[in-house]
Amino acid sequence: MAIESYVKNILNSPEATFRKIVSKIVQESDKSAKIELVRQHMEVDEVLFLAIKSILNDLKIEESLFSQLLYKYLNIELVKNKKREQLIILGTQLKTQYSRVKREQSRVDTHILNLTLSLDNLKRLKDAFDRNRDSLHRNREINKSDAFVKKLRIIIEELSEYRDALRHKFVSLSETERIYHNLYKQIPRYYELQDESIMTLLVVPKKQKRFSWS
Repeated sequence: MAIESYVKNILNSPEATFRKIVSKIVQESDKSAKIELVRQHMEVDEVLFLAIKSILNDLKIEESLFSQLLYKYLNIELVKNKKREQLIILGTQLKTQYSRVKREQSRVDTHILNLTLSLDNLKRLKDAFDRNRDSLHRNREINKSDAFVKKLRIIIEELSEYRDALRHKFVSLSETERIYHNLYKQIPRYYELQDESIMTLLVVPKKQKRFSWS
């Protein structure tokens, strides 16, 4: 069924039908966005970073280049170094935080996608009302159509503001992720580090399905 047919049916139905359709399109993406925007996002742990950088510098001074390469590529330690053990412990904390940043990025990106899908469908519905307006003859239908378009514009503006704010948050998280990534890769044998606990990681919300008009 063409979207214009939906518009005619909506105008001939109680206003509750319009509200129900809009609610189905939005699918609570606005509520999820509000929750995400008030949620404090991950920032760089300055104390942890300073500690790791300090140990990395000490290891460069205390160990020869040959010794560093043996450990980095062959996992061979000529001399046991307690600072290397400390680095593994701190590196584990770093990876746990790094994983959290990436999961927060994924969660925010999902909210942005959901809002975008909602906005696309709301705009399609609003445009359909606009196109259908010229074919209306009764003042009651015209006024009702104009009222619905006005409400749609308000919702579209609100969701657009949420999306812009979430995009700003995503950019901030991306910068944090870049900083973590750079330090993480400086730790010898970083790929062997494990997260402290996967139980503390945030759950990514399900992606919203595209609303179908047929």
